[in-house]
Amino acid sequence: MPNVFLSGHGGWKPEYGYTMVPRGVSVCFYTHFAKNLMTDMEYKILEGSYTTVDRVIGEFSACPNMRLSGQDDDWTKKSVSALNKAHWGDDAKVIGMPKGESGKLDELFGPLTGVMRQSDTLTIHWLACSTLALNQVGGRSHGLNAADFQHRAAQGRFRIANKDGSFSWI
Repeated sequence: MPNVFLSGHGGWKPEYGYTMVPRGVSVCFYTHFAKNLMTDMEYKILEGSYTTVDRVIGEFSACPNMRLSGQDDDWTKKSVSALNKAHWGDDAKVIGMPKGESGKLDELFGPLTGVMRQSDTLTIHWLACSTLALNQVGGRSHGLNAADFQHRAAQGRFRIANKDGSFSWI
């Protein structure tokens, strides 16, 4: 199982802390921390037409203990149908978190790595937002939780939703 794509809603709070990535595992993030991954970026990644990884956290390294929350079944089905196994491999798999459920990376590592042999490797692709949940006000104008548009031509890389419903680009 060399490529597993985790699909759903994602985020991190300081109280989630960090977790160590297990032996043989790496976690790929396609957008900056505290940014939102757009749905069409997810589909392009699955199709293999967008492969720019923002960061990879390798085995035995500290990783934000991201929380994956559920999504509608239709969203997961669309992601599964977008997966290009000719590009990612016949054993590539999309795992969507069922609506109403959630789990943190440290809880997901066990089931994903439990059957790995010593020489096996696994790449987990985080196809969810990396939203940073803070109670402080004021980060929006600096791009906190902005939408990442690197995967397509836009007015800028990050789109910020303003309080009045308009958008700004940085």
